[in-house]
Amino acid sequence: MAVTTGVTAGVARGAGSVVTDDKGMTLYRYDRDRPSPSRWTCAGACTKTWIPVLVEDSVQATGVEKSLLGTVHRKGMKQLTLAGWPLYRYVGDTKAGEANGQGREQEWYAVTPSGRKAAVTG
Repeated sequence: MAVTTGVTAGVARGAGSVVTDDKGMTLYRYDRDRPSPSRWTCAGACTKTWIPVLVEDSVQATGVEKSLLGTVHRKGMKQLTLAGWPLYRYVGDTKAGEANGQGREQEWYAVTPSGRKAAVTG
C-alpha cells in the first residue's frame, strides 16, 4: 500500500471543498467508523475498494488544520485520521479531482478540511 506524505484542501467534482492526498486524490470517511476514540471498521474485502490512507511519520498539511490530523493503528501501520475519522481513498477514483465515491452506499463521503462529510452536489 502506498504511504501518503501530505494532505491538501482542494475541490473535487461533485463534492465541493474536500481534502486530497499528496497526489490530488480525494479522501473519504466512512459513517460506520468512529472519531472519538478513532476506530476503523473497514477491513478485509472492504479495503480492496476503500484503501486506507497510511502514513509513516509527519504529514504536510495545506489548507487543513494540522491539529485535526492524527493516526489510528491498523495492523502494524498508521492510518491517517482527520478530526478523528480514519481516511480512505476510493478505488474508483482514477484521476486527481475525482470524487466517484461521494455518497456511495449512503455511508462513504469525501471529507472536508474540518473533518465533516462533504455535501453531495451536482
